[in-house]
Amino acid sequence: MEGRAPVGSCGLYCGSCAIYYARGNKGLQKRLARELQCEPEEVGCNGCGSFSPDCHGSYCKIYLCGINRGHEYCNQCHEHPCGRLQRLSMGYEGVPLRQLEELRALGEEEFYNLMARRWTCVCGGTIVAYKKRCLSCGKGADLS
Repeated sequence: MEGRAPVGSCGLYCGSCAIYYARGNKGLQKRLARELQCEPEEVGCNGCGSFSPDCHGSYCKIYLCGINRGHEYCNQCHEHPCGRLQRLSMGYEGVPLRQLEELRALGEEEFYNLMARRWTCVCGGTIVAYKKRCLSCGKGADLS
């Protein structure tokens, strides 16, 4: 399972995160830094589960909650879905909660295959979850 983008405890696939891809892309770092109102070197992440203090999302309360409770994914918690996860999911039109259910139903290997297909544009670029657009060609995506 090495070499693939991880999945956050919230259900978001890191392979659909522009900040994850910004690590090695100075142009993308600069563009995202303008959007996020921060310095370009602050934009980057090693992926959920590999956070370091220099990761943009190292303060993620959902991730920290899961770690503190000993859960890899939020759907392993007796409070699932909590208010924090529900609010996050609403901001992504339900994607995190839906993907947690897909992970549970499919198992990790099949789920990762689905994520790779879902978040890859027809041009071969990456579709980012928060905009539902391809980073490469800008084309919108129907993820239903």
